[in-house]
Amino acid sequence: MAEKKKGSLIIVGTGINVVSQTTISAKSQIEHADIVFFAVAGATGQRWIESLNDNIVSLGTLYEEGKSRVQTYQDMVDMIANEVRAGKRVCAAYYGHPGVFVNPTHKVIKLLQAEGYSAKMDPGISAEDCLVADLGIDPGRTGCQAIESTQFLFYKHQINPHCLLILWQVSLSGDHTLRSLEVDRCQPGLVVLMEALMAYYPADHEVIIYEAATMALVEPRIDRMPLSELPHCKPTLISTLVVPSLGMPEFDHQTLEKLGLTEAQVLESIKIG
Repeated sequence: MAEKKKGSLIIVGTGINVVSQTTISAKSQIEHADIVFFAVAGATGQRWIESLNDNIVSLGTLYEEGKSRVQTYQDMVDMIANEVRAGKRVCAAYYGHPGVFVNPTHKVIKLLQAEGYSAKMDPGISAEDCLVADLGIDPGRTGCQAIESTQFLFYKHQINPHCLLILWQVSLSGDHTLRSLEVDRCQPGLVVLMEALMAYYPADHEVIIYEAATMALVEPRIDRMPLSELPHCKPTLISTLVVPSLGMPEFDHQTLEKLGLTEAQVLESIKIG
């Protein structure tokens, strides 16, 4: 087996509330790296990372209005990989979970591993983790579907309305350019999204615009509204649309019979659980 090359990469998550949700492992990796690349929200998170390591580089400067995010992500990959190739112990710290909706992290790990370097990822607290805690919704109870909102519109996804539905990046619904950093509050994509969801849910079904709190002493955004009001919800770039379950579907009596069970037995076990 070939020996690993000298340079290495560890990608960590800082959680949504950077100071309080960064894991002990992630904090240690930031402290002991030769260089730290970071992409976190807010000045507080940046100052905290600066307090852990004095050799840091912001990846946020690579974003530009009108510049394709595909190019931005490739620039991130190149910057990080070049420091690893130079033999450094590199840490890249990303907001939330570094593997959730973060294209360059997966790409740079695969690239460096193929070149013979040590490259891996540590998990972090994601927006979905915060959502479960803040909304008191257990995705294991009804099942859960999670889809990026534009992908939901562009492809023929089949939604199960009896499962919890999470639609990410709702403010960019219908955006195919991957160039804008601004949110158009009158975006027609929200109207199209509402119409698509009405194929599965009634107009008065409650939906939630959710944003996890990014700082201590700040409350999360939890705006509840009927589905018919979705086009007027005024989302931001970090807004998530949560569509609660319509309730459990009908029992599959044929399968229950094969297992020697009745509806009453299943319902009793749910009650006990």
